[in-house]
Amino acid sequence: MGFKNDRPFISWKRLKKSFIYASQGIFHTWKHEQNFRVHTLLTFAIIIFAQIFRVPLLEQALLALVIGAVLALELINTAIEHCVDVLFETYDIRAKIIKDAAAGAVFIFSLVAVIVGALIFIPKILQLL
Repeated sequence: MGFKNDRPFISWKRLKKSFIYASQGIFHTWKHEQNFRVHTLLTFAIIIFAQIFRVPLLEQALLALVIGAVLALELINTAIEHCVDVLFETYDIRAKIIKDAAAGAVFIFSLVAVIVGALIFIPKILQLL
């Protein structure tokens, strides 16, 4: 009697497919969601400024963590919005509440990311003045 799932522990083919699907989700979000594009472009700016201001590695790691969380939340928000669109074919106040709450989660963490960025960059900018 064999196991229900006789697949190998690691299937390189399945792993490759999962990366392809994830990439497609990121690309779709980039193409269709303005906020994701804005956050992505700000990410590149922050990376450049971190190098210009010689931000210590630990602070860069913190920046990477909050940036990654914001981008991940944007992707989750997009997924939630699409699920809601499928479930509610016509206007429904519950759909609005779900979408607004998901967007609110992104907004709150974006504010946290701004605070973290300010705590890291403001002292460095003030040193230049």
